[in-house]
Amino acid sequence: MKRTTRAFAAGMLFATTTLAIVHYITDEQRQNDAISQKQYEQLITERNELAEKLEKLKNEMRKATPSQKETYIYTLTIAKGEASRDIARRLEQAHIIDNAQSFLTYLDTHHLTRALRPGTYVVTSDMSYEQIARNITK
Repeated sequence: MKRTTRAFAAGMLFATTTLAIVHYITDEQRQNDAISQKQYEQLITERNELAEKLEKLKNEMRKATPSQKETYIYTLTIAKGEASRDIARRLEQAHIIDNAQSFLTYLDTHHLTRALRPGTYVVTSDMSYEQIARNITK
């Protein structure tokens, strides 16, 4: 019985020692990995300075390259009974409008969805939704 108790105590001592060593090593690594408040503030300052420089460069690039918007011209042919969503999709594909869904919303809001008239129309990307709608609902 004494032998069993001694073996159990030796096992407990060994396990405790092993756990203490592991805890000490991992705690020391965590302390080495942590950065100080001063280092953190320095990193944030450097990041902000880089962000400001990047923003200045972007602004200089915008000023250096004038924005030249291409004007697209499209001949739109509307067939009798054609759905307004198909027309809006074709206008978007032809780069006349930016978003087909917003054009459909404009038509719905102004009760023009069913007012579209069959025919052939010339539309450009410079035209507003109102101008396009006025043109194709004559």
